[in-house]
Amino acid sequence: MGDNSIYSNVDGLFFLPEELKDGELYLDGLGYEVLKIKVSDIDDYQIILIKKDQFLDAVVLKGEPIKTKRFKQPPSRKKHWLDGIPHYHGQEYGLFLIKENDRTDVRLTQLTVPIIKKNADWEQSNELMKKKPGKKSYPVKSKRLETNFLFRVQFYEMLSDSSFVKLNYPTKEFIVSGKKFKYELDYSNEEIVFPDNGILVSILNMGPCDENGDMLAIPRFKYLDRNGDTIKTINNIYDVPLIALHPNKKNESIDYFHSRYSDKAEWREVSERQYPRTIGGPMKQLGLGYELEIFYY
Repeated sequence: MGDNSIYSNVDGLFFLPEELKDGELYLDGLGYEVLKIKVSDIDDYQIILIKKDQFLDAVVLKGEPIKTKRFKQPPSRKKHWLDGIPHYHGQEYGLFLIKENDRTDVRLTQLTVPIIKKNADWEQSNELMKKKPGKKSYPVKSKRLETNFLFRVQFYEMLSDSSFVKLNYPTKEFIVSGKKFKYELDYSNEEIVFPDNGILVSILNMGPCDENGDMLAIPRFKYLDRNGDTIKTINNIYDVPLIALHPNKKNESIDYFHSRYSDKAEWREVSERQYPRTIGGPMKQLGLGYELEIFYY
């Protein structure tokens, strides 16, 4: 507090020495906002401090863990994946990992994001449609990704009303290209600890980028001639990395999605009716792989 500090008595009262009556006061009380005020502005000899919180944060003391266990969930790259259209629009996908035991601490040590790097050759499909209009189906070949995309991983906590708030954990970004189908992120030297009920691991496609991760200004839409008509369609619709899915549910984790392009959008739990379109079959679970360190007390 310094040599010029004055402490109040048990009733919260203090008396100013004569030499301070023309100066300023800095009032600092535990659990209250710091107040700066001129002595001449004090009205009726009372100063009211504003409470920060009704109570201070709880402090939990724990001893050494009884045992430590490691858990590993392999990633999935079956023939199920998310359609590329929502990715390009700014869809954020999350896997909520549940913390099932109150007597444990759980720490994420590694995350693996599986990507389907081959996509349909949409330009070839369009040419076939122009050559043979009226057909119900066309053979479509696959091709590797031509554009790099920047992905971001971040973490959220679920609140009591089932909404989510972003945790102050470090974010990681990685570049997805057609040269690699599995991206491993190491968190072993970081404290990514689960909140009380669990943690939401989110994957966000930031958009096209160059080989250094700098974002590119690629137009979202383009115009095409199809069957004599000019149509407006999403650019790069099939040159977007697709996140792989588990065809079967592996554990009690819950999937969520968040439409980033809508200002009022919130995280929504996945159901069969509301999940974005999938390819290869019904979606069961986001195909992320992860490793956990579990401490038992």
